[in-house]
Amino acid sequence: MPDIVPSHRLTEAASLKMLAAGIAKAHALGCKVSLAVVDASCRPIAFLMMDGARHFSIITTKRKAITSASQRMPTGYAPEENALSMAVRMGDFTNVPGGFPIEVGGEVIGAIAAGGATIEQDVAVAKAALATLADARQF
Repeated sequence: MPDIVPSHRLTEAASLKMLAAGIAKAHALGCKVSLAVVDASCRPIAFLMMDGARHFSIITTKRKAITSASQRMPTGYAPEENALSMAVRMGDFTNVPGGFPIEVGGEVIGAIAAGGATIEQDVAVAKAALATLADARQF
């Protein structure tokens, strides 16, 4: 097994492209959201709160992105009976849909999340943001 392996990483340009696509989708849906992009280590790369978005969307959106990147799957997947204990054990965990991992070539390199509108709108906005990355897996 090699000691060093090549990997992908998100760029500033990719993050801005996703934010712009998310904002455009939110405007098309008539909603106000926050958007968060994190890298594979769950560190924030980009965050934006649209004018008129709810204050608490800041917290929930960041948690969606962190959960999705760390669990390497979309948020909202945990069975309800496990979700509460997972949230208690892992402070930044959330089971609310709207976060999606950014996967390239089988490698999760980060996550995008939207929050502050209805669950359906959050999911649609996050999916639109993710769709701007040509090489990323679409959920």
